[in-house]
Amino acid sequence: MRKLIVLVGAGLLAAGLAGCDVRPGPGPEKTTKIDTIVAVVGGKPAKGFRVEPMQGDNSIDCQFAQISRSATTMGVFGGCGASAQSADVCWPGTGHRLLCGTEPWDRTLIEWEITSGRLPLRAEPSATPEPWGLELADGRRCRVRVGGAWGGRADGMVGAYSCTGGQNQVVLQGADATTAIDRSTAIWTVQLGRLGAGNPDLGSPVKVSVRTAYFAGSQVGG
Repeated sequence: MRKLIVLVGAGLLAAGLAGCDVRPGPGPEKTTKIDTIVAVVGGKPAKGFRVEPMQGDNSIDCQFAQISRSATTMGVFGGCGASAQSADVCWPGTGHRLLCGTEPWDRTLIEWEITSGRLPLRAEPSATPEPWGLELADGRRCRVRVGGAWGGRADGMVGAYSCTGGQNQVVLQGADATTAIDRSTAIWTVQLGRLGAGNPDLGSPVKVSVRTAYFAGSQVGG
């Protein structure tokens, strides 16, 4: 009788396992995801995007306009206005208007009126554009720097991206480096650390993986 019970129990166990999915679940990301934002199509906000009404003077000078450093295609521009206007990822609007993104995860566009200069419509993007924004493995979101005065560090590294999250940490890069991102492996990485007044010793930065890198594109050239 005991042998029969054992055999029946084993049969029920096998049947139960056969009816279950016992494969391992998804593991951590094995590559950094690339997301290209197309916020403007035909001079108008793309679906899901909206224009934020400008308060006060909305004029902008584009005499130094160039292809955006975050562009993967033609048709996305930077270099207009002062750094405080944050016009580093912009698309042509209708007429003489310029529609600029704020952050890649924000669907709000700022509308400017170009009062001088013109956009270099035939300019080609860089072969290795710098991401507009980063989502790090720890959940932080970081936006590429647009000028301004930031703090310093004893090791000479400078701030490249401002980030959400605690400890006032930013993405750092070497003072003479052309990028803040190590793309030598499928999972990109950055150096995260703090800045301070003067050049304080703030310890070594921490290497963090990049979950998603956001770029900007248009319907022109792909």
